[in-house]
Amino acid sequence: MKIEKIEIRYLEGKLSKPFGWSQRWTDIRSVINIKVITDQGIVGWGETFGSKETLDSVASVLKIAIGEDPRFIQKIWNKLYRATFQGHVFAKSAVYAISALDTALYDIVGKAENKSASEILGGRLRGSIPVYATGLYYSENYAFEPLIKEAEEHAINGFKGMKMKIGALTLKEDSERVIAVKKTIGDNIKLMFDANEAYDPINAVRFSKLVSDIDLEWFEEPCASRDDKANKYVQANSNIPTSGGESLSTRWDIVPRMVNNIFDIFQPDICAVGGPSEMHKVGVIAQTLGKKFNPHFWGTGISFAAALHSLSVQPLSQIGMNDIPYENESVLECDRTPHPVRENLTENIFVPKDSRIDVPTGDGLGINVDEDALRKFTQGSVLIIDSPSSGQRIF
Repeated sequence: MKIEKIEIRYLEGKLSKPFGWSQRWTDIRSVINIKVITDQGIVGWGETFGSKETLDSVASVLKIAIGEDPRFIQKIWNKLYRATFQGHVFAKSAVYAISALDTALYDIVGKAENKSASEILGGRLRGSIPVYATGLYYSENYAFEPLIKEAEEHAINGFKGMKMKIGALTLKEDSERVIAVKKTIGDNIKLMFDANEAYDPINAVRFSKLVSDIDLEWFEEPCASRDDKANKYVQANSNIPTSGGESLSTRWDIVPRMVNNIFDIFQPDICAVGGPSEMHKVGVIAQTLGKKFNPHFWGTGISFAAALHSLSVQPLSQIGMNDIPYENESVLECDRTPHPVRENLTENIFVPKDSRIDVPTGDGLGINVDEDALRKFTQGSVLIIDSPSSGQRIF
């Protein structure tokens, strides 16, 4: 079996209302989608981050895989990594391409062998994954009431944890929002908050002190993701555990920060870390080093399925009689914000029950992609790669 062709698309959906976080407002949601086709007609789906402007860069990496046997997943991963290493693989386009392709290969091999992606990864340790709701972004005019209403809805829907945004308002104003949400959801639901790199270390610690009297699970991305000195300062001076890592890539980017205790909790995203292969490796290293491992998610059902499969083979952080979410069992972010592409591209099989979602049991990723929706959300041209030596064809 050989990889015969790869199609690359930029997908974008318009929101009816914008929402914001510490850095900006948005009225669109987007993703780069890849369709990998073998000479036997088996299709594998992958996705990653990026824009229309990065399609060519992603394509230039993916063409290296044309002609390879998709069953040799690790060989292909290392071939692409080695080919892009001196071109600064960590500068995103290369590792984004690797992440998308790795996801698609598990889909292909699973379909070829009538096995789920988690079986290809080595066999699941659990059939469902604990999730928390991500939402509670800033709404128009930074209104307070929609924030509280949304928190109540997540609680009614059975989520045992939720995450909110901070960093766009004053320290006092955002601390009041955090305190109000926690009061609304009560002691039995965990609350996390995410600054999206908004603060310098002094203000991050100040914010931590403003909310130190309530029980909070973690303080996410207090400072710039790669500012190790700043994040280490916050980690050492905050009485709330700190987290980060969604923009970090591969074990070489993440593990030194684990060793140096830059964060208490690490949150790689399967679209940026290097796909299921690398997510699993980083997760096992996190267990080895005693670090909590709670992956980030911001894509569609394609990458969500891949993340579920990857976490299903993730060992407990500490061996014990029972799996206890947040304590010894990894939890996965479950995006509840509006996302037209996510809501239409795959069937809705990811239904939370008691704040857990079942790992798909079908072949490969266990998802079906609606190609009518794929066409609807495609913006601009589709790049087609069918030869390692030719340029990309466009239609």
